Amino acid sequence: MKPFVLQHAQDVWPEGETLLHVYICPREEDRELTALVTRAHDALKDFPITPVAPPWLHITVDQITDRVGAAITPAERDALVAELGKRLADVEPFDIMIGSLESYETGVIADVHPDEPLNDLHTTVRAAIQTVRGPDATGYPAKVPHLTLGYAAEECDSDQVQRKLRNGVRPGHAPMGVDAVHLVDVTADAQAKTITWDHVATIPLGAGS
Repeated sequence: MKPFVLQHAQDVWPEGETLLHVYICPREEDRELTALVTRAHDALKDFPITPVAPPWLHITVDQITDRVGAAITPAERDALVAELGKRLADVEPFDIMIGSLESYETGVIADVHPDEPLNDLHTTVRAAIQTVRGPDATGYPAKVPHLTLGYAAEECDSDQVQRKLRNGVRPGHAPMGVDAVHLVDVTADAQAKTITWDHVATIPLGAGS
């Protein structure tokens, strides 16, 4: 495992800048997930892995890449929220499963499944962003959905981390409901290996149902 590098589109995150993202965030009622995260963080405490604190847990749906956050005006943000709301009004809320936990190249992630509703959500969100801002606004590479539990701050043995997760975190799965996405303006600290954000808007799923 090697130290995590923060990413903007397919390049390094610009130092000192924020970036708009669309995230799925755990809800207060996802208590089994909260317990899973607590068990995982306890298992990782002896490794150089910076845990993602519960308020900052997220699944990335997409990143707006054409301009940094400060350069996107309130009116442009409102246009994004409106288009997302229109397109997501017909997307029904759904449930997913978080886990198993995996020692990854640059940290610890939880697999997320099933793929289909998350992939469909990504497609819908990306279409909304492109409608408002054009195709150059979605340069972030599409990835297999995941929930990051910790970012590697130093090199460490991935096999040891995986053994600790598999043996020490039981059960290694938890359900999570998805009934909204969040437009957020994200701050990344490359040294501390933390991601935090200012909340811009919550866009519910299925508002048109």
